[in-house]
Amino acid sequence: MEKIMPRLKYPIAVPVKAGLKTINLFELRAETSLRDNVNDFREYADVLYSAHAPTTIGEERLNIAATDRDFRNECISVFKDYIDRCAMFPNIGQINMHFGLKNWVSETQPRGQKGDYETHIESIRTLSDYARTSGIEIVLENLNCYWALNNISDDTDFAQVNWNNSNEAFGMNPEEWIQMCLDVDRDNVQLCLDTSHVSTYGHRFPEEEREGKIEAFLNRPDLITHVHWSDNYLYDVRGRNDSHLSVGKGSIPTDFHRRVKALEATILLEHFYTKEELHEELEYIERL
Repeated sequence: MEKIMPRLKYPIAVPVKAGLKTINLFELRAETSLRDNVNDFREYADVLYSAHAPTTIGEERLNIAATDRDFRNECISVFKDYIDRCAMFPNIGQINMHFGLKNWVSETQPRGQKGDYETHIESIRTLSDYARTSGIEIVLENLNCYWALNNISDDTDFAQVNWNNSNEAFGMNPEEWIQMCLDVDRDNVQLCLDTSHVSTYGHRFPEEEREGKIEAFLNRPDLITHVHWSDNYLYDVRGRNDSHLSVGKGSIPTDFHRRVKALEATILLEHFYTKEELHEELEYIERL
């Protein structure tokens, strides 16, 4: 199988589930997922350049924005422990984090249901200062809009959804995602663009507005230093889900993908299916 090396600033990464043999075959880098224990991947140390922080503690979602101080501090401690573990790897320079929760009322979330913006900013600064001692950058990921978790059926028209009464996290819309990074104001806190998540946001709007709405996520390319690159269905209801299609297999506009490719950011293809599909995807990216 001929190697395809798309012209990018940094080598592309794939999830560790692709396996070390495949990662080395394609001369790629790797990232652990939010479900992985980074300590289980010592043998990947040479190719592991980024890691996804956990998002839960037991069944509860972590919430560093929580107005519940005890739970918030517990969550901050979880992230500090994760930073310590990542610091033991020679090449991990970025940790990807999900934003905290604005509002999350659920039987599985007895604590930390409510979040506060300024509290969130201060918590990120605390983690930024902690990560700095290990030379680690924190990248903040724009989040999924959680249509299914809010029990919104595919038959429900987008205009009928009242998002004010829904479970939401911070950083779902592009304006807030960018502003929070600016408000944190730390040189080791930047942004992670998740292109599958942007589709879930685009579905909040009429079809004719969606392309423009997702382009807003690229308004500050200078702040984007990491990407979770996948495709999704921007123009049919499947795109309300976080589909994680191979790049080029969905309906996110080609020009959007070209702009992602041009970013001066580390890039993770946040999916792995087969070596053949990976090869095809790398060929597609090379042609962009």
